[in-house]
Amino acid sequence: MSPTPDQIAEMQKVDASSNPTVLPVGKVTATWTGHILKKDDGKWPDWSYNIDLELSMVQLWEYVFNPPSTPHITYEPHAHHAWTSNNRLTCSFIKWALSSSKQKLCADSWDPVALWAYLKEQHGSAVPVQQVQLLQEALTT
Repeated sequence: MSPTPDQIAEMQKVDASSNPTVLPVGKVTATWTGHILKKDDGKWPDWSYNIDLELSMVQLWEYVFNPPSTPHITYEPHAHHAWTSNNRLTCSFIKWALSSSKQKLCADSWDPVALWAYLKEQHGSAVPVQQVQLLQEALTT
């Protein structure tokens, strides 16, 4: 059963109140100075640990690892807008720490959980590649 117009108006008053379910994170002024993740560079463990810390520092961690429920656009338009903005901000922050070629591959991804899963799938097993490179270097010297 759909809510009545009066119920919707009441829910929207709650959304406009001083206690919305989601608040905007705001402007992130931190700059990523860590390693830029590239294809097959074997740096996923260090990179993922460092980006995890940075996401915590800029209050975006939960959008990747414990995402809040999506507020209903009709009943909580302000909270929904803040949630959408925070998702985009989180994805942008992660993409900032990627090589330009990797950014292009992820250009249309605006779901932080899916973006993280993609990056982990692509790079999470990169450690053996680095080990092979180290073995090759050791054998050629």
